[in-house]
Amino acid sequence: MELVEARDSVWNDNRLLRLLAEHPGSNHTVLRAVLDAVAAKLDEGERPYAAALALADRLELEADEVKRLGTLRGASARLRRLLTHRLDSRV
Repeated sequence: MELVEARDSVWNDNRLLRLLAEHPGSNHTVLRAVLDAVAAKLDEGERPYAAALALADRLELEADEVKRLGTLRGASARLRRLLTHRLDSRV
């Protein structure tokens, strides 16, 4: 599923992913698409860290799904630590 067709810049793409992950109207289908897009970007070596962390706050997604982002090529030690902290802090 393509979230948007037009590509502007990596920064704008990552910002869009973060905004979609944070938006209260984003349902499970949208969040899964964002999760897949963030995973693809991380696997390519990009750093959509804000979107990854926003996904960690979403209870609609399983913690294991989001934690997997920390194992991808673009994930830093700091991202892994922050993901773990946010997932452990879920209510």
